[in-house]
Amino acid sequence: MAESALQQLDKDEWRDHVLSEIVTFLSENKEQIHARYLEQREGQLSRQLIEEAGLMDFELAITFLEDKPKGFGLGLGFFKANLIR
Repeated sequence: MAESALQQLDKDEWRDHVLSEIVTFLSENKEQIHARYLEQREGQLSRQLIEEAGLMDFELAITFLEDKPKGFGLGLGFFKANLIR
């Protein structure tokens, strides 16, 4: 299937799948994410405090660079993920 033949529905389906994969990864790796935080940062918030404050809850947005105007970003085939607090 050529890129120009992709329907918006197909892109949306792929975007939803990628978002689902990212959310699953974050959920399955909370302990490792927090452990790396403790290794790399001075703040040292406890996992319990982070969870209670809702700081492990994310809204995710994916913008395919293919959807951006020409000359923006890394080129076709790459996507950018934004974590929104």
